[in-house]
Amino acid sequence: MSEQYRYPEYLLFNGEIVPFAEAKVHVWTPAFKYGSQVFEGLRGYWNEEQQQLYIFRVDAHTRRLRRSMKIMRMEVTKDVEQLNEKTIELLKANGFREGCHIRQVVFVNHVGPGMAKLGPIGTLASTYFRGRFSEKEGLDCCVSTWRRISDNSIPPRVKCAANYQNSRLALVQAKVDGYDAPILLTDDGKVSETYGSCLFIVRDGVPITTPVTSSILESVTRATVIQLFKEVHDVEVQVRDIDMTELYVADEAFMCGSGAEITPILSIDRYQLGDGKPGPLTQKIQMTYFQVVQGEVPLHPEWRTPVY
Repeated sequence: MSEQYRYPEYLLFNGEIVPFAEAKVHVWTPAFKYGSQVFEGLRGYWNEEQQQLYIFRVDAHTRRLRRSMKIMRMEVTKDVEQLNEKTIELLKANGFREGCHIRQVVFVNHVGPGMAKLGPIGTLASTYFRGRFSEKEGLDCCVSTWRRISDNSIPPRVKCAANYQNSRLALVQAKVDGYDAPILLTDDGKVSETYGSCLFIVRDGVPITTPVTSSILESVTRATVIQLFKEVHDVEVQVRDIDMTELYVADEAFMCGSGAEITPILSIDRYQLGDGKPGPLTQKIQMTYFQVVQGEVPLHPEWRTPVY
């Protein structure tokens, strides 16, 4: 396995911390057969000076997980209620003292036929080392020919495994065509998001992002970026529809998400953005974001849950 990802010694499985190799579900579960699972991806940030690991915005991720479960008609069980507490125990058991990714999963664990089964509910949490999203200065993106799923087919605001097949199709095609990542459009041709992150562009010094009604995941990081732009940089983000050709004339662009963090975009469909390097607003918000998540500044301590 690459240095950017390393398997942990333990996982959290149905309320118990178990060795990595023992966390298994049956191939007949709806989670395996139909993708009947919802999940959250969180980041843990190590602060060397404070000797502390901070999980970023646990409460916001928990609210989104519960909303996903509600739409999928999944019951909130005792294991689900204790998921955050047990995840902290898992991080301690694995002894993480470096940046890491945390995945919390709630799935339908029924063994047998039946697509409409709603229970029993299983839970899983995994933690593994993860470095920065990309080692490159920025990404070269394309506008995908695949369209983003819509709310009246399979709702994008539900963070479920099945939705990510839409993202995977777009990403694989982008890679085959020589790009780093795709940008997906909605059915009516407006910009939605990237393959697993929200999108911001900058035009004439104004950051712009798509609304939650543009078939996006209601991103915790997107909300964080909007708030930090206002509080730290006194910059108001425009939330509105974005036309495809606006991507080509943008001065800057970046993707954001728990996994992607703040990742600059340097070109779209071979149209260079600005001078082809991360733009000034992108660099400012990137620096602010990392200072906040790592606890290097006192701003919003309620966003950081200490592990140790």
